[in-house]
Amino acid sequence: MAKYGIPYMGSKSGIADKIISFLPKGERFCDLFGGGFAMTECAMRSGRFDSFLYNEINPLLPKLIKEAISGKYNYNVFKPEWVSCEEFNKLKDKDGYIKYIWSFGNKGKSYLFGQELGPKKKSLHNFVVFGIKDKFIEQYFSDIDKYVKGKDIRKRRILLRRYMQLKAQKRPYIELERLEQLERLEQLERLQQLEITCGSYEQYVHQDGDVVYCDPPYEDTASYSGGFDHKAFYDWVASRDFPVYFSSYQNISDKRFKMIRAVGKVNLLAGASGQKKNYECIYTNK
Repeated sequence: MAKYGIPYMGSKSGIADKIISFLPKGERFCDLFGGGFAMTECAMRSGRFDSFLYNEINPLLPKLIKEAISGKYNYNVFKPEWVSCEEFNKLKDKDGYIKYIWSFGNKGKSYLFGQELGPKKKSLHNFVVFGIKDKFIEQYFSDIDKYVKGKDIRKRRILLRRYMQLKAQKRPYIELERLEQLERLEQLERLQQLEITCGSYEQYVHQDGDVVYCDPPYEDTASYSGGFDHKAFYDWVASRDFPVYFSSYQNISDKRFKMIRAVGKVNLLAGASGQKKNYECIYTNK
């Protein structure tokens, strides 16, 4: 499965290709609730548009996307230090990298690891990134350097996964896998027709040839909403004199819009025991 954007709660990464295929071709793809950048990146790689607008009201996300595209997280220049729980809580509201790469479920609220697991993950992280063999590594994985060789962090992470499989261990960690999604965005630097803005969807100014897509917080999903005014959004969409396409679940409260497609998506937020398939629908005002 293709991965787009950064690790982000509610990301459309897994269904972005399908959604883009449902939308008309156009000159500019406008993602007004850009979130984790999955839809914009998918549109950029699709070849269906000439230019792109990514807009997100949360200022941490546009900054993080710009940094990733500029190459800040390239392993040749960025050697990721371990982020502790204390550092996470101190910096999560100031630094998008800390908030989304190092949080549980990419929600930006709680730290990625528990107290018991954290120190073990730190040891493995520091071995992959810096080649450090501490007491934990020496005691439980003394032969690790026979299997995990070289200096390339990405290759060392893959080799570590194979090594841990040999040891019948669970996946060693996930923070570096998340970081590689950031690193990959540097490939988009050569695509110059990208505008990144930070503001409300209401500030958008339409241009001829725009294909406008919105992925607002869904109704009845308190973990996303944070006081989002759905009525104001629906009124805004209904009052536009150009097509607006937006995602939501089935049976939205406002019946003014036509559903054009439904896409199945497994809901992982409830945990493994509560997984179920939701149908995310694409609506339009025209």
